[in-house]
Amino acid sequence: MKALKMVKKTVVVGGLAAAMMFGSAVSGFGGSAFAAEVKSQVNYQQVVDQNLSFVIGHVASIADREDYSIRDALSQGQSLVQASGLTSQELLNRLVESMNQSIDFAARNDKDIEKDDLNRIKSEAAGKLSTIINTNGYDDTKYSKVDYDKIVKRELSSVVILVSAYADKQDSVIRDALQEGKTLVEASGLKHGELLDKLKASISQSIDFAAKNDKTTTKEELNEIKSKAASELSKIISTNGYDDSTYDAVETDYTKLAEKELSYTVIRVSAYADKKDSEIRDALRQGKTLVEASGLKHGELLDKLTASLNQSIDFAAKNDKSVEAEEISRIKSEAAGKLSKIITTNGYDDRAAAAKVDYKKLVEKELSYTAIRVSAQADKDYSTIVDALQNGKTLVEASGLKHEDLLKQLIESLNQSIDFAAKNDKTVTAEELNRIKSEAAGKLSTILSSSGGYKG
Repeated sequence: MKALKMVKKTVVVGGLAAAMMFGSAVSGFGGSAFAAEVKSQVNYQQVVDQNLSFVIGHVASIADREDYSIRDALSQGQSLVQASGLTSQELLNRLVESMNQSIDFAARNDKDIEKDDLNRIKSEAAGKLSTIINTNGYDDTKYSKVDYDKIVKRELSSVVILVSAYADKQDSVIRDALQEGKTLVEASGLKHGELLDKLKASISQSIDFAAKNDKTTTKEELNEIKSKAASELSKIISTNGYDDSTYDAVETDYTKLAEKELSYTVIRVSAYADKKDSEIRDALRQGKTLVEASGLKHGELLDKLTASLNQSIDFAAKNDKSVEAEEISRIKSEAAGKLSKIITTNGYDDRAAAAKVDYKKLVEKELSYTAIRVSAQADKDYSTIVDALQNGKTLVEASGLKHEDLLKQLIESLNQSIDFAAKNDKTVTAEELNRIKSEAAGKLSTILSSSGGYKG
């Protein structure tokens, strides 16, 4: 794809195009910022967010490079400044200029906004831009606020498993002790403080790992989250006959149960290898497999993981009269196969495996940039494109390009974004991706041919 070259400073005004013509809002970039404080008919938070969501494509345009080459540089740990080849100040100035144009454009007919408020909005937006372009490995797909409550609940739901690992006992031994009315401290054979410290360290690592790219949560807020989680942990391990189903109150779905158990693979490998989670994850980020990261033999590691997985399945099926033994065996066999694949996958990422990409939302987001990309492809001011649309023209007519040429360029850009998102998605097939791309191309064609801008 031809890079979206910035010949004129006003070519890309920003994400306002989406807000005006397509009515789609891009989530992310959290924080209350100024939206609630400014009395105005214009949602400036949305204007800023739209611009921030397009920052990678904008940097590619400024640097006269392809979007995917910028993303490749980011995936290797570079910042947008490094990926662009420009100085931090030079790149920031270009982005801030475009951001300010979007804000001013939105404020054209806003009689309620005060000049001081407008300047404050611009200043805060510039601060966010500065943070983004200097962040190593910046990932615009992970900019939304992290759901720490969900992370803590997930960790608390695995306490029994972690205790069995720290105590070097089978899950079933710990669960039998709980059914006899003992506490997790008593079942583990460890001292209360020792066990609590181990569990707190594990949950803190998970929180810190999730917070790595979270720019919306302060250090004080993270400490408070950890403190509350520690209090809950202390209560759990001191509860006689503790029942972890309180954190997993779902009817037994053995497929989901197996998936949940597989999601603990990295945690269990770190326990079996007597290493910290962070050590194992660092090795994975360097492209190693879980077998290599653990230092154990493939068969030895697989046997340990399979035994633990089977115990969980058997425990769930203990009083289940509705499931046949053959069905349980099949579930175990399939899960063992997945385990074998997981531990031999270079750079295995349990976060990518756990979260299916929302391609519908991704496509909608990409389509919201259509007018911006058309202005760049046509080498015309964004305002010229907007004026043409307001006069009832189509994007093709506004661009002065042939429909098929314009469509081809935009499809190429769209497909690159879809392929990038699918890079670590193990749940989507090639056929599904082709269908997603085909449907997206159809929508693009409709957008380009719609008089006055696509209304959805």
